[in-house]
Amino acid sequence: MCYSSRNLILEMAKEGARINIKLVSVEGPHKGKSVYVTTKNRNNTKERLEMMKYCKWTRKRILHRESK
Repeated sequence: MCYSSRNLILEMAKEGARINIKLVSVEGPHKGKSVYVTTKNRNNTKERLEMMKYCKWTRKRILHRESK
């Protein structure tokens, strides 16, 4: 089988404990519209991540939760 270098890099990145997650806004009139991408360590943080992040539509810091 012939793998392209891009597919090989993506497969190699999934082996570690650190994964990419999406943080989505859960408050205000624009909930679900504000999205941040960050990483978390699967071994240290088992539960879903919640952070106060800035929403550019409401111009306030609001709660963002990890989505699926």
